[in-house]
Amino acid sequence: MSKSSEQDKKVLNSLGYAQELSRRMGGFSNFAISFSIICILAGGISAFPLAFNSTGGGGAFIGWFLGGLFSLLVSFSMGQIASAYPTAGGLYHWGSILGGRFLGWLTAWFNLLGLLFVVSSVDVAVYQVFFRDLLLGTTFGVDVSTFGFWHQTVGLLIILITQALLNHYASK
Repeated sequence: MSKSSEQDKKVLNSLGYAQELSRRMGGFSNFAISFSIICILAGGISAFPLAFNSTGGGGAFIGWFLGGLFSLLVSFSMGQIASAYPTAGGLYHWGSILGGRFLGWLTAWFNLLGLLFVVSSVDVAVYQVFFRDLLLGTTFGVDVSTFGFWHQTVGLLIILITQALLNHYASK
C-alpha cells in the first residue's frame, strides 16, 4: 500500500470504519458515476423544454444559471467534505456530525425533496412527450389537444405505480 492509502486507512479506522473497497477509480468509472448522478433525462432532455415553454428563453436562462451556481456550491461543499472525511454514507449522517442534528435533518429533507422533484420532472416529461404526444398522438392518431388536468393526473399515477411496483418487485 502507498503512504496515502495507509493514511486513509488510519483515518477510516479512527472514524470507526474499516476499508473494504479499493479506493481507485479509472476514467470510465468516474464518468459512469457522474453520469448516473446527473440524471441526464431530468436535466438536459426533459426539464429544459418544460422550463423553456413555461418561462421563455430568459426565464429558462436565469433558472439554469442560478441552478448551476447552486449546483457548484453544493459540489464544492461535497468535494471539501469528501476530501476531509473519505467515507461512504448518507449525507444526513455527515451533516449531523459536521453541523449538528438540525443540519443533518435539513440535509436529509433537502435530499428527499431533490429526489422527488427529479422523479416528478422526469415523469411529467414521460407523460407529456412520450406517452401523450408520441404514443397516443402520433402513433395511434388520438386527438390529445383536449387532454387536461385529469388525463395528466391519471397518466402520472399509472407511471408512478408502475415505477413503485418495478422498484419493489424487480429489485433483488
